[in-house]
Amino acid sequence: MIFRKNRIPHLILSLLIVCFCFINSLSGQKNNSKIPNIISKESNLRQDTTPEMKTRNFMAAEPDTNFTWEKYAAFLHKVSDTSKYVVLPLNEFRQTFNSKKIVIGLRHDIDNDLNIAYQFSEIESKLGFRSTYFILHTATYYLSNSNNMSIHAESIIPILKKMQDEKHFEIGWHNDLVTLQVIYNINPVTFLHNELKWLRSNGINIVGTASHGSNYCKVYHYLNYYFFEECTFPLVPNFDNNITVPIGGKHIAVIKGKLNDFGLQYEAYFLNNNKAFSDATKINGVRWDIGMLDLNQLQAGDRVIILLHPIHWHKASEYANIESFSITGQKSSSMDAVNSKIIVEMPYGTNKSSLLAGYTLSPGAYAKVSGKLQVSKVTKNNFNNPLTYTVYAENRDIQKEWTIYVQNAKNSECDFVSFVIPDFTRSISINNNEKTIQVEVTENAYLKHLPVKFKLSPGTSAWIGNRELISNSGTINFTERVQFRVLAEDGITSDIWTVTIQK
Repeated sequence: MIFRKNRIPHLILSLLIVCFCFINSLSGQKNNSKIPNIISKESNLRQDTTPEMKTRNFMAAEPDTNFTWEKYAAFLHKVSDTSKYVVLPLNEFRQTFNSKKIVIGLRHDIDNDLNIAYQFSEIESKLGFRSTYFILHTATYYLSNSNNMSIHAESIIPILKKMQDEKHFEIGWHNDLVTLQVIYNINPVTFLHNELKWLRSNGINIVGTASHGSNYCKVYHYLNYYFFEECTFPLVPNFDNNITVPIGGKHIAVIKGKLNDFGLQYEAYFLNNNKAFSDATKINGVRWDIGMLDLNQLQAGDRVIILLHPIHWHKASEYANIESFSITGQKSSSMDAVNSKIIVEMPYGTNKSSLLAGYTLSPGAYAKVSGKLQVSKVTKNNFNNPLTYTVYAENRDIQKEWTIYVQNAKNSECDFVSFVIPDFTRSISINNNEKTIQVEVTENAYLKHLPVKFKLSPGTSAWIGNRELISNSGTINFTERVQFRVLAEDGITSDIWTVTIQK
């Protein structure tokens, strides 16, 4: 029997299982690797994982790269010190004990995409590491027909053999057998015998299994390793259906088998380890990543399992672009991506000393202004002068400077603010709605030659015919009504004002 109750207390086992959890989500990030696809992908996610976009906390002092291949490679560099660490696939991990070193078992569940898993394995292989990859029999890459859970795809064998024989990774069985029985009505014993026979006949040496956390597990409260008699107990809280599973008013008895019956030597959740970390774990909605592991907290003699799902990880973007940019209340904005310039036009008279910008950046990138981290729709800035945003690409090796020019629109008002006949005015009435001015002057005013002193909306000009009028300069004949054309600062908007002078 693989599980030894005196070596793993019930509480520790439960904590390990909760730590590994069973929420296997898809990444919303696109993969930028140049490694060609080896296996065709399908969009139908019959393995019952939940798609989820990765989010980053831009409120941090400097956003982390989180789930990038480069970040994982940096971790592997840290544990490459063989004087302190022993890093192994799980089958070797379970047989390796060293009181003077930290023994780490690397586990990867291939839940959705075998191509991504292969690319992920390249990182480890190039750095001289080996690990265990568990293949999921209900995933679309495993199936010849995504609508038939009982027919495998021959196309997965070449990549599995390459990973195993050339790169020396361990290939394991990702167990979704209870789901196969209670949801798809397929006999799990017959199925497992047939699939392991097929895989082994093709040279894939499977000795270990790891329970998969199908969404059905959460709905019907069972764990897939309950298929194995050795793993039926102890029960995990909230997953208590280890003998029967209630579905549709019926209690379906779980068909069981023994590890030895299938030539299997271990179940990953029942290994002898005292610490475990998993990127399936979420705390307050934040997914655990390898950067959260403080290696200084590990001690010689620790036995640690690290579970990473390749689907969550991606090659870091090399782009440092502002993809969109706007300021609250703007009239318009334009972007010159070639010269990394953005021009924003604000309404006339806007105070530009404290404006709020909203923007999107290249995936994983972040921005600073004068060394201060920027947060879209949160950080305000003074845009009285051109402002430089320094954008750092997700790989953190590339950065680009973007210049933001904010300018106020020209005034579109074309009004008379004041109008006076110097020395002769008795009263004045300015009607902005009807664009009229009525002035009463003294009896001794000579209407044919009257000086005018006026004030217009900022930036505007007043004309009579083709003659531009200058305030308090020259005279105008007011023996009849006079029409002024007032042209706004924007050079487009204009109004006709009618001025009447009466004694």
